[in-house]
Amino acid sequence: MSTPRKRTRPGPGSPALALLAVLLAGCAVSPSSAPGHPDRAALAGSRPAGQRGQAPVTVTADRGVLRDGIVSLGVPFPPGVLLDPAHLRVLDPAGVEVSLHAASIATWPADGSQRAVLVAWRASLDQGASATFSLEYGAPSRRDAGALAPSPDGPAVARLPPSWYARSRVIGYQITADQNTAFKVWEDKSERYLAEMTPAWQAYGIGCGATAMERTYYDAPHALFQRFIHHGTPGAYRRAREESTWYRGNELRWFAGGEVALYACADRWDPATPMDWRHLRNMLGQGMLDDYLLTGDPQALRALRALGEAYLRNLPALRAGDKPQIKGTERNLAWTLMGLASYYAAEPRPDVREALVALIGTAFAWQRASRSGAFEHDIHAPDPEECGRGPRGGSPFMTSLVVEGLMDAWLLLRDPRIPEIVVRAAAWYRDHAINRDGVAFQYLWGCEDVAYQSSAWATLNLLISHVFGAAYLVSGDTTWLDFGDRMARHGIEHLYAGRPKNWTQGTRGFLKYMGYRAEGRSP
Repeated sequence: MSTPRKRTRPGPGSPALALLAVLLAGCAVSPSSAPGHPDRAALAGSRPAGQRGQAPVTVTADRGVLRDGIVSLGVPFPPGVLLDPAHLRVLDPAGVEVSLHAASIATWPADGSQRAVLVAWRASLDQGASATFSLEYGAPSRRDAGALAPSPDGPAVARLPPSWYARSRVIGYQITADQNTAFKVWEDKSERYLAEMTPAWQAYGIGCGATAMERTYYDAPHALFQRFIHHGTPGAYRRAREESTWYRGNELRWFAGGEVALYACADRWDPATPMDWRHLRNMLGQGMLDDYLLTGDPQALRALRALGEAYLRNLPALRAGDKPQIKGTERNLAWTLMGLASYYAAEPRPDVREALVALIGTAFAWQRASRSGAFEHDIHAPDPEECGRGPRGGSPFMTSLVVEGLMDAWLLLRDPRIPEIVVRAAAWYRDHAINRDGVAFQYLWGCEDVAYQSSAWATLNLLISHVFGAAYLVSGDTTWLDFGDRMARHGIEHLYAGRPKNWTQGTRGFLKYMGYRAEGRSP
């Protein structure tokens, strides 16, 4: 492994450094402590004091006339910034305080501060018109509107600046589109593919037997909500909501009296039988969490809870036996990690935390059992048509999903095992899984009858790239960013995003990479 370089950080007194201090203060928690939500009374004397500030909220009546209608949005905060959802005010464009409804959407598990708050008020706008309101936090509202239901799909969209969303960590580490100077060509290519996809995104549906025609695989709502906070436009918001509501309406099947949700292709629910891996990969907890945090939509929370309960109740079966299903392929562990981390983010219950900590332990032990740093397994078994003989191998693209789930958990728990897992995985990519010409990673590593050395797989670099940003974030070694940049540029050069699956896989990973990268060098 290369000698670590000194971590580059923003200069003293910069807003980024101040925010990072808040984030670290709010997120640091020892995973060796007893499982469960921290004792709020014990934290009361040590958690950071609430802060004061303001942000503009732009309201655009893009879908009709708004006449004394409800305007609502989820307002996300970094840890420690807002302690009480009642300490919010909204001023209209003339500076007059409006009657407001504010209610907690979710809290940060480590200190109980507000992660997102539903804010709703009434306003009037002509069709196509926009108005800028001012959101003030840190002082109590003097005008209570009473209970107002969220209106995420009304005639008007309310949104904060993209920089606010990026700094809030509402979808982890992100940057805004106008900050991205290092990879501007990706911005152009990604948007063009989305607009010119043939057939159009809406022509795709459910793919029970395969993923080629699957509309939401790799969690399209998650990628599209990342796109929304990246650009901050009404159109990007509407596109993300469309995908999220379509997923809930078409790709979920409900069991156990509505307490459990599985992929629509599942014909039954038996918590004692491991869920099929084809169903695990289509249970999209991350996108449902994004929707809930950014809109307060109770339907997003309902889906998130039901997906989380499916993972939670099935976990003993997934982990049972000499060849547990959770380790049948990295993807099984990855989606379960992401699903439970998303559930815990919305409902930090002790049992969910305990299950999440146990999964981190599974990842740690699985990787430790190999010298390579891969999550080694029989890669023939889950995909026999792609590898005829591979008793000890690994999947670079599936491994990237494991790292993603671990980093979702890292944002909430700061489990000290996660940095070691992430850095070892990154070293495996660099030292073993890269192909001979250094342009791409092997589609399957360790397959004995197929070499998988083609550079055509370079488009998957964009799904994988966040691993190297994460390795930098947890280690401070900037050589990971050098390596990440090189592989990302190859990925952009070979980018293919002509189907929803391909667009989503690259977008979700690369936006995360740019967010991690911005912690160490200019975006």
